[in-house]
Amino acid sequence: MIVVSDTTTVSALVRVERLWLLKGLFGNIIIPQAVYTELLELQHFGIDIQAIISADWIEVTEPAPCALLEELKVVLDPGEAEAIALAVERKADLLIMDEKAGRVKAAALNLPFTGLGGILIRAKKIALIPNVKTTLEEIRNKTGFFLTPAALHIILVAADEG
Repeated sequence: MIVVSDTTTVSALVRVERLWLLKGLFGNIIIPQAVYTELLELQHFGIDIQAIISADWIEVTEPAPCALLEELKVVLDPGEAEAIALAVERKADLLIMDEKAGRVKAAALNLPFTGLGGILIRAKKIALIPNVKTTLEEIRNKTGFFLTPAALHIILVAADEG
């Protein structure tokens, strides 16, 4: 399975010491260089990024220059633009993207995507975590990750917790 990720989910999982969930779910993931650069910046906020640096199951690469990438860079931040372009280039089975603008672009390109909520639901289904609600609450408390009440309800119902 080819999985490409943007920054938000990786960052949130690192901050609650659960980056290993991505390895447990997918084995390997791919992140573009712009995402890796964004993740390295977390250390300036006192966040331990050793789990990212030492993760030999995360492939860091750049998408090939193309018209799509240039088009995406106009409307998205560099990490989102590169993640979507890389997902298209690699014919990814899944794109991990939380930001609404990026998800809209991914949908327009018919890319299958999920976000942090979807990752936690998958993790619960294969017993990597006991429940989604507690993990989401910890992530929200430690990172400020925002979910609308409606989105939270949808996630918890999908996880059989709502």
